[in-house]
Amino acid sequence: MEKYYTVATIAQRLSLHSRRTVSDDAVYAWIRQGKLEVERISGNIRGYGKYPYYVERTRLKGFLRELNYDVDRIFPDNE
Repeated sequence: MEKYYTVATIAQRLSLHSRRTVSDDAVYAWIRQGKLEVERISGNIRGYGKYPYYVERTRLKGFLRELNYDVDRIFPDNE
């Protein structure tokens, strides 16, 4: 089964594992620009912050590799 990450989780993990702060808005900008493909979280599910989207792990890791992030350390497959 594929793992999914919310915009907030992605921003938090990238900030923890890099030398720069990555905000929710920065991740959302990638989404708006069409660089990162997302799925909308149902309106019936609450608690996902300002941007109700989630990203499939495979798509996320492919995109972040293009940006030279160490995705295997930030988003390990064994979690």
